[in-house]
Amino acid sequence: MTLPDSTASGSPPAGSAPAGRRHSRWRKVAVVLGVTLSVLLVAGGVGGFFLYRYLEGNITVFDPTDALGTDRPTKEPRNVEDENEPLNILVMGSDTRQGQGVGFGSAGVITGARSDTTMLLHLPADRESALAVSIPRDTIVDIPECKTETGVYPAHRERFNAAFSIGGPACTIKTVESLTDVFIDHFIVVDFQGFEGIVAALGGVDVCLPEPIVEPKSGLDLPAGISTVSGDQALAYVRLRAYGTGSDISRIDRQQAFMSSVVDKAKSSGTLLNPVKLVRFLDAATKSLTTDPGLGNLSELRKLAGQVRSIPSKDITFLTTPWIVNPEDPNTVVWNEPKTDKLWEALQTDSEYPPPAPEPDVIDGEPLTALPATISVRVLNGSQTDGAATQAAAELTRAGYNVIGIDTAESSDFLSSVVRYEYSTDAARTLTAAVPGSTRVKRAGLGTTVEVVVGDDWQGVERVVVKKPPATGIRTANDDICQTDS
Repeated sequence: MTLPDSTASGSPPAGSAPAGRRHSRWRKVAVVLGVTLSVLLVAGGVGGFFLYRYLEGNITVFDPTDALGTDRPTKEPRNVEDENEPLNILVMGSDTRQGQGVGFGSAGVITGARSDTTMLLHLPADRESALAVSIPRDTIVDIPECKTETGVYPAHRERFNAAFSIGGPACTIKTVESLTDVFIDHFIVVDFQGFEGIVAALGGVDVCLPEPIVEPKSGLDLPAGISTVSGDQALAYVRLRAYGTGSDISRIDRQQAFMSSVVDKAKSSGTLLNPVKLVRFLDAATKSLTTDPGLGNLSELRKLAGQVRSIPSKDITFLTTPWIVNPEDPNTVVWNEPKTDKLWEALQTDSEYPPPAPEPDVIDGEPLTALPATISVRVLNGSQTDGAATQAAAELTRAGYNVIGIDTAESSDFLSSVVRYEYSTDAARTLTAAVPGSTRVKRAGLGTTVEVVVGDDWQGVERVVVKKPPATGIRTANDDICQTDS
């Protein structure tokens, strides 16, 4: 049986981080990433020594070095021609409960805390783009041995988000590094309790709903479409469960969409140019942050902000680790390793991801758009060579075309090959490019099938490059917040 993967449509497993759902894939941007990018985008606007000292005092700093040990991935040396080095920042959301405090132990454990949101933010050396990779919480992975407040927790196989509960950010970092061989330069933990203060400082943010929300318990009453929420409404919106599928993933989707709007609002001139709004926002945001010493002060954040703020929204890419349903438990997922291997290799080598698509072949001044696998082909022998159609059909099949029949043409006098079609113009253009020397002829009665008549000059099948549609599950920061993948 073929398992669905993260680029397929259909119903994902319950509790997983699915792709192709009613929410657009760009909404898979983690809540915590929204706060992180917001801080980076506006931190450069802060001035004044005492204000710096005050805001720095809000940030909790934790050094995970001891808990991480020495068995870590090798970081690629910086290219001497680059001003900056590539950075990988692991961003985690901490769902602490009020009154429990931060509770960091010597091994970096957050007592009583959970993390259902983890993203790996990659900033390339040229700082011209950014890639944020969401790791679904219910991915079954091998968690390595981790230090805890009470000792050492043995290596085992479990849901990914268990690493945070076991050993806080240090165990999560260690798990990510062991799975990806990507060196983590910095980490940021965002406490969800900071929501109300952040939203209030921004004067409310926009959300977009595919259908109305009416929730008597919280008093939340929002129409379909775009609404502005703030204060208690904002907190009720991101915590609401009785909406959509009712799952925690559905709630996280809304949180992620919400924080995407936080980024937009934080970047607006109304925040950047208004000193009161700017300070209120940074006061609320920094109180929600725990970082490593390397990012534990506003000077470092401001330096990084200067590099990040110039990245165009269209060049900030969000995606989820490619996955398939876990064959041993349909309520969880496992990585689609051939695809994730390519992703991690790109981060290790600071290469563009997704890799740039090759330029498509052009016929009649237009790029090819019909993929071979979508084309139904009937192959006819119009030459004087016995078995020519069978051979041609085998070559077309190897090239990825859907051969649905082999027959003999009405004549064996075809000197050159012919591609015949009725409605499938784009498919016929692709086949004309794939069959050297062929001509295209329109013919009634074929419907959506394309015929290839093999002529005496048959030279085989050439590889063609087709313009592919945008990949499902990959979005950029400038996508419409109401856009969906449905």
